[in-house]
Amino acid sequence: MIRHGESAWNLSKRFTGWCDVPLTEHGVKDAKDAGRLMKERGMQFDVAFTSSLERAWRTCALTLSNAGQSSVETVRSWRLNERHYGALQGHLKTCPKLINEFGEQQLIEWRRAYDTAPPSLQDEGITPKLHAESVQLGNSMVDPRYYININNNNNNNGPSFPLTESLKDCEKRAFSYWEEVIAPRVKNGERVLIVAHANTIRALVKAVDKISDDMIRHLKIPNGIPLVYTLDRNLEPIIDSVHELGFQAKYLISPHTHEKMMAYESCTRKKLVALFEFIDKDKDGIISTFDLQSGMTRLLSSSSSSSSFASSSSSFSLASSRQEEQICEFEIEELLRCVPQADSTGGITLKHFLDAEANVLPGLTRLRLLQ
Repeated sequence: MIRHGESAWNLSKRFTGWCDVPLTEHGVKDAKDAGRLMKERGMQFDVAFTSSLERAWRTCALTLSNAGQSSVETVRSWRLNERHYGALQGHLKTCPKLINEFGEQQLIEWRRAYDTAPPSLQDEGITPKLHAESVQLGNSMVDPRYYININNNNNNNGPSFPLTESLKDCEKRAFSYWEEVIAPRVKNGERVLIVAHANTIRALVKAVDKISDDMIRHLKIPNGIPLVYTLDRNLEPIIDSVHELGFQAKYLISPHTHEKMMAYESCTRKKLVALFEFIDKDKDGIISTFDLQSGMTRLLSSSSSSSSFASSSSSFSLASSRQEEQICEFEIEELLRCVPQADSTGGITLKHFLDAEANVLPGLTRLRLLQ
């Protein structure tokens, strides 16, 4: 599986969804690098599946071309399209008008909640609250065929295209496409390439590995880096080494992609959540200065005698020359100052901890705790 190369709206940080935006020059390079890397590893394909959006099908074509396999059968389907972001498509993710009209928490809910969909494209009541130029931009970039069939949603003249989707909705259609179309070809012994989008690939990983709703949301899918599964005849992953999230695929890493992959590995919130839960020993949802000092001491003591906190891949292992050193109290206080205080007692909640991710990460990296 490969997420498409960087797109123009990945770069500008807009809600993209079903808007048909092109790849950037870097995105083209992502696709070519993926193809060359798979060629070097001797990977051969019988069929490729991709979405009907340009950023995905062009990535697929460039990847196969650079893998020396341009003649491979390629199937496009809208069911592998990215999640539909409804009326938000075309807007910057930090659009001031959206934040003022709906509030930052509502935007986060629309983006991250599992079963909450953004406003529909046909929600006339929401239109005055949107940024007019962004709405126009979004509408201009949506393939007309998706509007042509809107009126067919209640009859048998065409497919029922969504006008907005929650993560759950997107996952459902991608999973059904896997079960009905892709999985039978894999069971038939064919070697399959899937080039799609972050949310549809996340749905496929969840299906193959049977990952929980809560855990799958922490899995980030980098642009242009192949994610490879080897499956048995029952479509169960053949286990070599298990990732800490529980998924059993392997990223193909090259000198070109190593820096990007390290960035995804070291900055994921799953590690911050795990760290908070470990430090919060009494499980009251708040960590104090004492909890932080005690928890970090236990972490370093534990990691010096066990490899359980290290990545299973040697590619991601971190040297930890400080493991047995005493933690400096000043460093703890410095780290605490990076986190907004939850209340007058100086306690920190998980939300405050995650909200301060950008400020906290340098301190945690320096203390060798992210591993």
